[in-house]
Amino acid sequence: MREWIILLMALAISLPAAAQDAPSPQPEVPQAPRLVELLGLTGAVRAGYWSSTRNLDSEAPLGAGMLWLKSSRRVSKRVSFLAEGWTSLQGPFEDGKAAGELREAFVDLRFGKLDVRAGRQIIAWGRADGVNPTDNLSGQDLTLLVPDDADRRLGATAVRASYLVGDVSIGGVWLPEFRGHAFALPAPPPGVVFARESGQWPGDQWALRVEQTGRAVDWSASYFDGKDLAPDLGVDVAAGLQARTGPSILLSHHRVRVIGGDMTANLGRFGLRAEGAYVDTEDPQGRDPFTKNPFVFIVAGADRTFGGQLNLNVQYLYRQVRHHPGTSDSVQDVLNSQTQAVQHGVSFRIARKWRHDTLEAECAAVAYAGPEGGALRPKVVYAVTDSWKVLAGAEILRGQSTSLFGLMQRNSAGYAELRWSF
Repeated sequence: MREWIILLMALAISLPAAAQDAPSPQPEVPQAPRLVELLGLTGAVRAGYWSSTRNLDSEAPLGAGMLWLKSSRRVSKRVSFLAEGWTSLQGPFEDGKAAGELREAFVDLRFGKLDVRAGRQIIAWGRADGVNPTDNLSGQDLTLLVPDDADRRLGATAVRASYLVGDVSIGGVWLPEFRGHAFALPAPPPGVVFARESGQWPGDQWALRVEQTGRAVDWSASYFDGKDLAPDLGVDVAAGLQARTGPSILLSHHRVRVIGGDMTANLGRFGLRAEGAYVDTEDPQGRDPFTKNPFVFIVAGADRTFGGQLNLNVQYLYRQVRHHPGTSDSVQDVLNSQTQAVQHGVSFRIARKWRHDTLEAECAAVAYAGPEGGALRPKVVYAVTDSWKVLAGAEILRGQSTSLFGLMQRNSAGYAELRWSF
């Protein structure tokens, strides 16, 4: 409890401290640039409340205090750098746990039409709204208590290069480090434990992408050869016996090869978007129950803005699993949305702004049929000042026991957050 009191006191003190004007420098005495300006430092302090964790447990209520820092600066016409990370105190008010993450730390080099970025970085691909079949390079921490999806992303060490030919960018990525999704798992049977495979530096992941922008239709085509961000579940009896813990459920990130593409275009007042991918796995014939089957995943939809303030987005979701036996209710297939050979779904997002864009409300939803399941995520953001924001919302998950949303139903939560940015 003491840690939470200290965090809230720091947040309360920060407002008057930020309002104080720095002493004006004397004209005759040149002042050295402040360290904050030199590093291009920005950040935010957040204090929040959550009614549930994202770990399928019974801990509640919870606090979530975070300090975000970002340093970004152009050193010369050819060289710039960026570093971003956070530290947090999250958990029950009487027993908060500290954590931290260096999300990105990279250097950008520009040589005419050639751009090179090296270091830990987040690579997000895809033009669809929120559901991106081609987004296979950067993992996410789905247990992190943050209101914004983008804040859950995990950076990984990579070298990315792109060369511009007219309005077409040809790029390649090498990823020596692998960081998959972090997510909640249901409790294992008695006497069984979860075990994660080692080897977070495989060194042989790579991707290619060709992208065109600035025309009536923007598009990209991509190929990825590397580890699957979502693990498969297997049984490892030998490892469990060696550790004297009994059988282990091994979380293995098998290799996948992904061919994908996306596009956006305007048709009158409507924005059209589509994205799809074919994912080839290590079980091309669908015979291994501990490796996901190859599948096709397609998203297509449209959005429109009304009156400059109201935006509506609707998308159709289609997933087809190759060599599927018919139906399955294993945890492996539930987690990977492979309980049925074909799945149809829809995503929906409506957002509205008021009061000169200082007040914004949105409601996002996604739902699948067969098995039935879905999520509803309303959120309200109010900018009290340029520096202070108040956020409130909820995440409501419901579905059949054989659906991913039904499995994660205990993670339904409401939240509120106070945020000060500098």
